[in-house]
Amino acid sequence: MSDTHSVRAYSMGAMILHWLIAALILTQLAVGFLMSRVDSVPDTLRFAMFQWHKTFGVAVLTLTIARIAWRLFHTPPAHAPMSRAEATAASIVHVLFYALMLIVPLTGWLLVSASSTGIPTFLFLSQSLVWPHIFVPTSIRATVETVSDYAHIILAYGFGLLLVLHVAGALKHSLIDKMPSFSRMLPLGWLTRMPSSAIGALVSVVLALCFIGGGLAISQTGAPTAVNAANLGPTSAAPSGWVIDKAKSKLAYSINFSGTPTAGTIGTWDATVDFDPDNLAAAKASISIAAASVDFDNPFVKPNISGDDGLQTAAHPLVEVVLDRFERAGAAYIGHGNVLIRGATVPVSVAFDMKRDETGRAIATGSAELDRLVLGLGLQNDAKGEWLDKLIRVSFTLEASPSGPTS
Repeated sequence: MSDTHSVRAYSMGAMILHWLIAALILTQLAVGFLMSRVDSVPDTLRFAMFQWHKTFGVAVLTLTIARIAWRLFHTPPAHAPMSRAEATAASIVHVLFYALMLIVPLTGWLLVSASSTGIPTFLFLSQSLVWPHIFVPTSIRATVETVSDYAHIILAYGFGLLLVLHVAGALKHSLIDKMPSFSRMLPLGWLTRMPSSAIGALVSVVLALCFIGGGLAISQTGAPTAVNAANLGPTSAAPSGWVIDKAKSKLAYSINFSGTPTAGTIGTWDATVDFDPDNLAAAKASISIAAASVDFDNPFVKPNISGDDGLQTAAHPLVEVVLDRFERAGAAYIGHGNVLIRGATVPVSVAFDMKRDETGRAIATGSAELDRLVLGLGLQNDAKGEWLDKLIRVSFTLEASPSGPTS
């Protein structure tokens, strides 16, 4: 048996950082494999796994910065007696570990930043903890996304291989060479620990806090301001058969997000309606919506609504619906026409019922379903409808008074 009296354990800070980073890396490898390679994972869970994967990646990067700072102020204990070849191999593995602990999360960060989806990163899924994206010029975004994706995957597998080699080496030293290998990194081990430096601990904590705090601060200062759409004013110069009471009317929509119905709001819109149940052949209706006023109650989808993968509000400020053919459906009605969105026209059918009181005032309640993929919405984010449903369910309640004499 080799002499072990001179073998010492790592400092307590090194141990804590080692096991925290190790736990996160193992979690990342497992989550990364499940969310990208296992088809049986439910789509509702897969999206959440992607978001936690990003949070854990930032955590690995932050702790690695602290670990490197700690290493600069603390000399690690000498290796247990081993051959020169084993010592060289161990040193190479440790250097590669440090490199990958930096490069793997950085390539993931770059991948998320260059991704055409534009999904934001919320640490711990909290909207108040927004992590910034790395600036990537539009002209090279597709190339950067592809390269960083391949690099992230390949290096992650390399990480897994290094872990196997690292554990195998530790087992060999412990079981075959009978040397204290695992004990050097165990907080409750019997070996004497290397001393800890107060200044080293302070620098490690400060650097980690500066990195994480700086990132969060950048996101706050660079947050986009909300766009307020102006009132559209009259939609049409043609006389309307009904005067819409917009204060008592509502136009909204919902989409299932990760299996949960999620509400969307439409802030600015106008409508003209000429509708007589006894003269459906002459009926017509139109609605104009300020695209910039469309919102969605989900922080991951919301940033993309006005952009290139959404309504493209800069080029197409209005969403317009025109219904010019109506028919009865039992006690209700169906209006047929088209919706103009992003410069494309798509057929639409709107089912509704209409009730009138003794004064002639009417309340129309109805709904319609639109396929967002046909409309070209969210194709970059989720072209298969895995986490963002394909169907947009529009609902409305219009309360109106007749513009002419009550029939």
